Amino acid sequence: MSLTQKQQMNLDTESAAHTGMECQSRSSHKYLLLQVWCGLLTVTMVVMAVFLTSIKTKSTQDEVSTLKPDVSTTGNTIAGPLKSIGSSFSYIQLISPDMHSWQNDIQTPKCQSCHLDLRDNFIFCMKDSLYFIYAQVTFSKHANKSQSKSVILKKNASFGRRERILVEGTLPHTTEGSVWVAKIVKLTEGDSVSINITDYFRTYSTFWGAYELHSGV
Repeated sequence: MSLTQKQQMNLDTESAAHTGMECQSRSSHKYLLLQVWCGLLTVTMVVMAVFLTSIKTKSTQDEVSTLKPDVSTTGNTIAGPLKSIGSSFSYIQLISPDMHSWQNDIQTPKCQSCHLDLRDNFIFCMKDSLYFIYAQVTFSKHANKSQSKSVILKKNASFGRRERILVEGTLPHTTEGSVWVAKIVKLTEGDSVSINITDYFRTYSTFWGAYELHSGV
């Protein structure tokens, strides 16, 4: 092999090695860029999640600023009674001593100049207004296996108008826990609202009531 051929082979070897190093370097740069991009994407997703969570929390708090019960749909948590101290609007909260009748909750501050009254186990309205009707019922283990457990708030028939279901919540008959239901509804003078509970419930953690949201509607 001549000297010229050997020199050419050395040049080819060096060129190939240089090219390999360049390819390896480029691959390393691409991998590094990919890592940086993935990191930025992860940070962006975390920031967006925190931002959306804060917006949702603020929105939930702003929806009902004066009414802040702990809402439990099917769990064992007891929803706290609505507090209305100092409010000029009407409100009423009822409890049951025996699962058959209702009475005013003595732990709820008394409503001054109230336009809501308890009559024959109904909440009777004496003023046209917009009302927040709510109920929490905690069902016991004892169950009627022929039907599911349910809580129904109804606007009773009056002045030629039919009875109307406002809201309904249910549990399977084998399930033990609490059901929270609520509805914003317009009531006029003379209207009344009732509750229907289809199974045995715990009286100490069951209550329902109404809260005036806005008058003159």
